[in-house]
Amino acid sequence: MEKLLFVSVYPDKNRLKEGFIQRIKEIDNLFSDCERVYLDIRFFSYFTKKVIHFDNVTIVQAHYLLNFFDIIKLINSSNRIYIHSVYSGFRIIPHIFFTRIKKSLVCLELHGTFQEELEYKGEKYNSRLFGWFEKQLLKHTKIIVYVSKRFEDYFLKKYPFTIKAKRYVIPTCTAKIFEQFDPRKTEEIAKKFNLSPNDVVFIYSGSTEIWQKIDLMMQIIQRLINKKNYQFILLTGNTQEMRDLAKKYGLFPRENLFISTVPPEELGNFYDIAHYGFVLRDDHILNEVSSPTKFLEYLYFGITPILKSTKIGDFMDFNIDYITIDNLNLDFLPEKSEKNKEVARKIVEMYKQEMLKLKRDFLE
Repeated sequence: MEKLLFVSVYPDKNRLKEGFIQRIKEIDNLFSDCERVYLDIRFFSYFTKKVIHFDNVTIVQAHYLLNFFDIIKLINSSNRIYIHSVYSGFRIIPHIFFTRIKKSLVCLELHGTFQEELEYKGEKYNSRLFGWFEKQLLKHTKIIVYVSKRFEDYFLKKYPFTIKAKRYVIPTCTAKIFEQFDPRKTEEIAKKFNLSPNDVVFIYSGSTEIWQKIDLMMQIIQRLINKKNYQFILLTGNTQEMRDLAKKYGLFPRENLFISTVPPEELGNFYDIAHYGFVLRDDHILNEVSSPTKFLEYLYFGITPILKSTKIGDFMDFNIDYITIDNLNLDFLPEKSEKNKEVARKIVEMYKQEMLKLKRDFLE
């Protein structure tokens, strides 16, 4: 079988806490029985081209300019090209204008609305530039992968010509969390945090980026933390920054607030002890078309999400249980949502089916 070219970093195990890398790993697992070449292009490193081989994977580390013709040669030798996001794809512009890429089967996976994200950050020039990059990549694409149906609808309006492409809606889903889940470890964690059956456990899992609304979450915790049976577990790779933010609101140290970091394979056990989870996002197109991994994970483990905006991906279409920040005066109970568990299992099954269809069409 011919080699598949992936325009992306390789999903190294040392970076698997990053959502973007987790998604790349899921796709890598899908094609694990194929010969794969990862084209990793940099601007300020890789001044000497390096080729790494192991198992059925080849990683080509190349410089954007110094290896310009090597990149063109590699693209020309590939009949099937998978581009992980516009952020990865813009690195092969202008190379693609000197290639036979239109004869190749190109799949572009869109992880988010990158142009709109830059505009949201106030980077107007970069927003326009990446909008142009985005359009050029889509013109060369025959398969498009979206993370939500709303994303697909939004892009069909933005780029009507994409209706000619095969389109897949595959939400972000780290299936390994579900597969590696060991219920016995849940008991160990409950003992570690001295949790009783009557405790109501609130959880947060994610970064401390501004769009995660951590300050708002701390303000909400301030209102709830004095309830004796309320426990708060905040999981993040940025533990020191999270502690500093908690201290700012007088929440750290506290006996019923824990801040920690855990490997991805242990997340399921923490979700298993939780009843409510924070997913606080603004009402913005960035979030409306998104598919936060943790949202699906929360649902899978019967967690009821606490929301600022309900416009997050396609989740509301499934009639899930949720609570908005305008309704926090109720008495929270230590209960799991069976409805959310059922919804998540349907979504995971759809995810698996769409992944298999994508593989079939990409390899045809």
